[in-house]
Amino acid sequence: MAIKLRQRQKMSTVLRYKLIVGGASILGMMAYLTIVMNTASVDETKAARRDLMANDPINNGEIVAGFSWDINPVTKADVGPNAMIASTNAECIEGGTDSTYGLSAGNNMKDIDMVIKPSEGLNSDGLDISIDFKRMEESGNFYTRGKTFNFGMKDGKLCIKYKLTAPNGKSYDVNETTAYEIPQDNQFRNYRFLYTPSTGKGEVMVDRTTIWTNQGVQQSRLTWKTGEDIIIGQGMNGGGKPVAIFDNLLVRKTGSSNNSPMELLSFTAEMQGNQIMLNWFTAKENGTDYYKIERSTDTKNYTEVGRVKAAGQSIDLKAYALLDTKPSLGVTYYRLGLTNNTAKSVWVPVIAFRVKPEMLNIAAPGTENTQNPATSPTSSLLLNNQGK
Repeated sequence: MAIKLRQRQKMSTVLRYKLIVGGASILGMMAYLTIVMNTASVDETKAARRDLMANDPINNGEIVAGFSWDINPVTKADVGPNAMIASTNAECIEGGTDSTYGLSAGNNMKDIDMVIKPSEGLNSDGLDISIDFKRMEESGNFYTRGKTFNFGMKDGKLCIKYKLTAPNGKSYDVNETTAYEIPQDNQFRNYRFLYTPSTGKGEVMVDRTTIWTNQGVQQSRLTWKTGEDIIIGQGMNGGGKPVAIFDNLLVRKTGSSNNSPMELLSFTAEMQGNQIMLNWFTAKENGTDYYKIERSTDTKNYTEVGRVKAAGQSIDLKAYALLDTKPSLGVTYYRLGLTNNTAKSVWVPVIAFRVKPEMLNIAAPGTENTQNPATSPTSSLLLNNQGK
């Protein structure tokens, strides 16, 4: 009887051991499944977010600039132009939206100040600017461009400023600090400014909920000096804490207004003899006065090559040309500007052209220079304004 009892106790001990081991295995499997399911859930969330942004019902316009800040350097873009420069303390670190990386100002109290050179897309008549932001300070700007455009935060409240030019050529400013106070709760939210030229409507949204609107004149266009740089994180340092405060910047085009000063079809350069012919074609002109071409060797300092009288008002194909009779060796950057009755100066994208010595019939170093283009006459103008 004592033996049976000991056997029963032994069996009970073995059973308890098996139950403990079995229970531990089940718990381990549950933990594994939980991790896998949570990971899948996060991946699905990320995928859903990407799909949402790719198929946005509010605006499905072309993305012209995008930064996910998932990998250093912070100046590297996912879409569109890379940034030129940012604070040396700015970095991509963990803690972004959906457990991804995000943009941090670092811990030295220096503002992010990430500078982007405007591209053709960023000069659009209408834009949709979306950014994820976590508030760590009282004031600062998400997206700034010169003195005419700013989307950001003032004393904890969302603020927006932009300039519009109406079809009649008159410009007016929209400048307002909204009633929405950004929560300081260590949470990312999506903040968005959307302006649509066809409707003239401007909106500010938080997590896709509209918190502010302005109804402007239809077919009005956003107006700025097209050469002005864009600054991300101006006045933003995250309170001096090394935490991610920005993530997922997306900028889209929302269409063009009918009163754009000019619709450019092409702008090209080609060698003709030892001179450079610059050609451009327009499909529409709205009050254009004249065109001018400037050149640079460093994209910073430009000098004027010459000017061409424009058609003024036109909905027909127009062809223009300007001859640069004194090209420089190496890479030269040309930009086409215009003046019209709704904007003092508008610039379109820069093109580059490389000139080699043999293209100018210049002898190699140490030999006689048989032809020197510097002795050529000053730049001359060619104009075919009939589209022939």
